[in-house]
Amino acid sequence: MDKAQAARASGRVTLGVLGFLAGLSAWLLIDLLPDRMQGVPRVLLFLTSLGAGFFTAVLALTGPLPLRRALGASALVALPLAGLMTWASLRFDTVAGFLGTGHPWIGFALLLGLSLPFLIAGLGPARRPTDYAVLFTQSWMIVVRFAAAWLFVGLVWGVLFLSDALLSLVGIDIIEQIMNRAEMPYLLTGVTLGLALAVVGELSDYVSPELVLQLLRLLLPVVLVVVAVFLTALPFRGLSNLFGDFSAAAILLAMAFGAATLVSTGLDASEERRPTGVLTRWCCRLLAVLLPTLAALAGVAIWMRVAQYGLTPDRVVAAAMAALALGYGVAYAGSVLAGPGWGPRIRRANVAMALVAMALIAAFFTPLLNPQRMATADQLARFESGRVGAEGLDLWAIGRQWGRAGQAGIARLAVIEDHPEATRLAERLAALDRAEGPHAFERAGESGDVAQLAADLARLLPVRPEGHALPEGLLASLRLWELQQIGRACAYRTAAGNPGCVAVLADLSEPRAGDEVLIVAHNPGGALLVRAYFPESDGSGFTMRSPEFLSGADFYRAADEAIDALVAGNFRLVPQRLNALEVEGRTLFFGR
Repeated sequence: MDKAQAARASGRVTLGVLGFLAGLSAWLLIDLLPDRMQGVPRVLLFLTSLGAGFFTAVLALTGPLPLRRALGASALVALPLAGLMTWASLRFDTVAGFLGTGHPWIGFALLLGLSLPFLIAGLGPARRPTDYAVLFTQSWMIVVRFAAAWLFVGLVWGVLFLSDALLSLVGIDIIEQIMNRAEMPYLLTGVTLGLALAVVGELSDYVSPELVLQLLRLLLPVVLVVVAVFLTALPFRGLSNLFGDFSAAAILLAMAFGAATLVSTGLDASEERRPTGVLTRWCCRLLAVLLPTLAALAGVAIWMRVAQYGLTPDRVVAAAMAALALGYGVAYAGSVLAGPGWGPRIRRANVAMALVAMALIAAFFTPLLNPQRMATADQLARFESGRVGAEGLDLWAIGRQWGRAGQAGIARLAVIEDHPEATRLAERLAALDRAEGPHAFERAGESGDVAQLAADLARLLPVRPEGHALPEGLLASLRLWELQQIGRACAYRTAAGNPGCVAVLADLSEPRAGDEVLIVAHNPGGALLVRAYFPESDGSGFTMRSPEFLSGADFYRAADEAIDALVAGNFRLVPQRLNALEVEGRTLFFGR
């Protein structure tokens, strides 16, 4: 065996053993220890975070770095990350409540992934942690290595299942017996992953990120055209589907970060390796100039949502991501607009923004950025200033889902006595104490008397056009849950100060005599109700119909704005043409 073969064998054994230890650690931390460490959940969280960070890092760093240096670097990154996770968990009474927010493990993974290329660049031969060529290459090499290794793990499991199925045809179940042992799936996956990473590392001359980068560059012109068309059409199409809509903000943020990634792939690691194609170069420049507009629109959409409904932990995180995207956008556009040399400037900006991103994410694990505390403070300020009433406060989320900061906010609300809605607030807080779940809390205090609910709703429900009244018997014909849902919506206030409910009398069906009734009801804590009620020709009651949206903006994304417009009388009836298909004396009609 020559030296090269010995080195390959040693590398495979090393990473195979590391993979085995990673699998053993996962089995202990996921299956074995939780039952034995119920009394010390934060210690278990620390050990789980430490194991996840350490073994992920050491498998990624071994190869680019010598084994001893990779072990030291992995411990260097895993220990602080585990400490941050445990520290941040103190915001909640339970570890389960902390992890249930959905943010911790995402932040953990992002911090770990962003730090690995810096460790390779800083501890590698060049010892330059901000060497962009090394950072760019190693970032994509980690992605490619793990993608190929996990693909191999999937193939191994596929072969294993097929082998077990084949042997079972002749009555041999040895594979099934081995796999039924609790630890075996973890150990086999770990060993396979380690061996696969070793083999991929051996073939680094053949397995490179160049294929992935070339494929991503093909998307540059496509994404540029899509973004340009979107920004061009936006002023003409209107902003109702954008501003104030959280899902639109998420789409814009995803596109902004995706565009930044594509620009970086188009620039490659250095000017020497940069693609020479004119199309790629111009697509990079134009997309970089458009990037801040995408980020700014995402920020405005989030800001409008916050202005309407206040902060939540998710919106705090989204606002931070929008600020980060805007930082990338300004840096990219500024680099291009500054003239020649924009490529190297963007590469330097990438290094700086990666460090900013790491600092920002780390801050979320410290008291510097506590999203639950920030959201609670904002919601309480909105109530105390009169911008939202007692019904508009999401007390369940504040008191049961936002940790100790939310509990402190509930305690602060409990001592408020001089607020106009102090009595109603006290009732809802008492219901919160008794409720075992969010559904029970939302239904607390509701009467089951349909007649009483209908009578109460008759006083609260705005009817348009003004001066008109609801048809007799309409509210009494509604089901209990409909009355309750509309009643809760009427207690809510839109941004314009109107109730979150409205009834509109209009002739929606020409063949029928008289007006039909459209009811729209919405509040942030419940689903949107949009229904039309058609009186029966014999006067026996009303038929409910769901609407068919033929064109225009999605009604469900801007319900409050639609309610405000209906209350103000800003609507009109527009005839719609409906066709039926006649064939062989038969008529098929698909419209209403």
